[in-house]
Amino acid sequence: MQQDCWLNINKPTGPSSALAVAIVKKSHKAKKAGHGGTLDPFASGVLPIALNKATKTSNQVVNCSKSYYFRLQFGEFRDTDDCTGNITDISNTRPTTTQIITALPNFVGTITQQPSQFSAIKINGKRAYKLARQKLDFTMPTRQVDIFAISLLYHCRDYADFVVDCGKGTYIRTLARDLCKSMQTCGYVAILQRLRVGNFCLQNSISLDTIKFKSILATILL
Repeated sequence: MQQDCWLNINKPTGPSSALAVAIVKKSHKAKKAGHGGTLDPFASGVLPIALNKATKTSNQVVNCSKSYYFRLQFGEFRDTDDCTGNITDISNTRPTTTQIITALPNFVGTITQQPSQFSAIKINGKRAYKLARQKLDFTMPTRQVDIFAISLLYHCRDYADFVVDCGKGTYIRTLARDLCKSMQTCGYVAILQRLRVGNFCLQNSISLDTIKFKSILATILL
């Protein structure tokens, strides 16, 4: 029987969103499958995946608000704005807790972002990260995004942990980079976890490893 539904998948670090969709599609023998918003391979957390007729509502989920946890590692800028990139600048300056708390209100509301060239945004029909890897010269367009709230969870000398509630299209890597620039230091996202997409929450999610195990078990039992 064909399943027309959404699954709340907890994607681990490592696989791409496309690979996660392929695993779920195969395990459920679905004709169609899609996700409700890309997660980078290094990121983990909520990845809603639609099966069959549910893919028709994908835009509704993509447009939902989202929540993220991220760790901002101080000391380096990287070309990807995350832990996978090459170092482009170094700083020995470290912000104080007071500096961080003072800077955060400047990033709440509708703000302008210029994402990293190593992003999935299309430039003339091609993914920006593919152009960047080919070392082609191009300019990333700016975009306006909505940050509803950002909270500092923990801070020590070399890193700080945050939770962000934001609208669609927000790049957390860019938010982290711009926050560092505002405090005249360097930093990148070392850990990124999506906690929520609309009503899909991490605490109610299904591990992708569980889906893979069930798929393997079903194959063995056939």
